[in-house]
Amino acid sequence: MSQKRKKKLQEEAADESQTELLSEVATAEEAVIQASEVTPESESAADEIGESKDAEGVGIPAEKKAPKKKRPRKKAAKKKVAEPEPEPEPEPEPEPSVVRFERGTEEGAQVPASPAGERLARAKDLVQSGRIEEAVDLYHEILTKNPASLKARNNLGVLYDEMGKAARALEQFEAALELEPENVEVLTNYGSTLGAAARYDLAEEMLRRATRLSPESIGVRAALGILHFRRGIYAQAEIELRWVCDQDAEYGPAFYYLGEALNRLSRYDEAMSVLEQAIERQPTNARAYYTLGHLYDRKHMGEEAALMYKKAREYQRG
Repeated sequence: MSQKRKKKLQEEAADESQTELLSEVATAEEAVIQASEVTPESESAADEIGESKDAEGVGIPAEKKAPKKKRPRKKAAKKKVAEPEPEPEPEPEPEPSVVRFERGTEEGAQVPASPAGERLARAKDLVQSGRIEEAVDLYHEILTKNPASLKARNNLGVLYDEMGKAARALEQFEAALELEPENVEVLTNYGSTLGAAARYDLAEEMLRRATRLSPESIGVRAALGILHFRRGIYAQAEIELRWVCDQDAEYGPAFYYLGEALNRLSRYDEAMSVLEQAIERQPTNARAYYTLGHLYDRKHMGEEAALMYKKAREYQRG
């Protein structure tokens, strides 16, 4: 057989095998198309079963599906209908959180009535510059827009107490305690104001609560010592106030009330020494000068006593 004849026979054989292969592919494609034409009942059944059922149906002919024309399109269309795509829809959650964040930012800009807000800082500046009425008005503005501002209520209560308006001060402290019942600062201020108003039992209850929460607090222990003094329990007052003076050598009110307690305990020399320290720390405390004048009188120190009485009158008028 010549080389040319041999080559021709090979080409004819290749054509025949290719024709057979194309015939097989066409037959396989028809089978796939028939299998994919599902009745409405079978479609709803597939929907009920879910994603795994679809995957099985498509997976069987997947190996034969080399042409990549009809089959991939049908497979993609079928999967998208059957797959429960709603699942990745926790998308709504980011939206509310973003909205809340933006709203908080806007409120913070309009009403910086949060504890670290600009209005609270402004009110504090007004108090320090002696513009008390303006500070009171500003605190009321803050509370109108943000009634839950613990700091504004506490600070307003302190201002009212210093202005001698105990009833209004107590209202603010009570409202603050509703917001945060275990706030040591509010409990201490509330107890101190109750003590000054001679409501001793409730005052002690508040201060004991504060002591349990913060047993080493200088402010709480000082308030408790002053309450003991007001109740006439001078020995107990001495214990609390001496502890405070040891912890904070600049705490003027503790030195004053300790000196007064020692005076009531008839320990006059000690009282004189402590009250002299008190007026160094509180140079405008009229009552400290008056008690010192009385103690100098007892020791027949007339000139010193006269000077103390004079200063007491000056600062009392001021």
